[in-house]
Amino acid sequence: MRKIRKTHPPPEYRSWINENRGTPSYCYDALPGEVKGTLKRHLLKEQGWLCAYTGLQVSEESSHVEHLKPQSSCDVSEDLDYRNLVACFPADGGDVSYGYGAPVKGGWWDPARFVSPLDDSCERRFKFSWSGKIAARFADDEAAVETICQIGLDHKALTDLRDAAIHGFLFDTRGHVIGEPEARRLLQAVDRPDGDDRLSPFCFVLKQLLQRIVEDSG
Repeated sequence: MRKIRKTHPPPEYRSWINENRGTPSYCYDALPGEVKGTLKRHLLKEQGWLCAYTGLQVSEESSHVEHLKPQSSCDVSEDLDYRNLVACFPADGGDVSYGYGAPVKGGWWDPARFVSPLDDSCERRFKFSWSGKIAARFADDEAAVETICQIGLDHKALTDLRDAAIHGFLFDTRGHVIGEPEARRLLQAVDRPDGDDRLSPFCFVLKQLLQRIVEDSG
């Protein structure tokens, strides 16, 4: 999970909020389609076009606007709080067929046992193996353990995608892990967006493993 640094909502969203505050239609579901589209594009850019939970690269067509605190648990107008909104895979937020991600999390909400991608500590609370497996960095971190379970971050299909990204990025043509000099070079750019503001899929996983190569060489 990569730390998301929230910016400001887009002007179109702020305008709708200001115009509708206090009215019966002041809720997320009442947002006009064009405002929702603008909002999603803004969230995607804010996140480097990565799913907030899984780290998959997403597009407008393969993502939806997700409520960190589910709408079913939100108080009146709380579902419009910009800090409660992120972009997630897949396009249909109710499609559980993938076995992982936002649809699997569904309406689950336990703030004491949920590691949010907005938490400053989120990147440090999970560890990844060379084969893409995920675990809580500390066995007694109940929130990290529960978050993995509730979002399905350890699902085989998602683990296999991480594994493919790791081997494509950190292994040479002979199947050996790259050396320390190359790891240091890659570490400088692995979590930087490209010219289209897009981050590499699972860049936070690759960054963690690159740091491990560098540390182990010392």
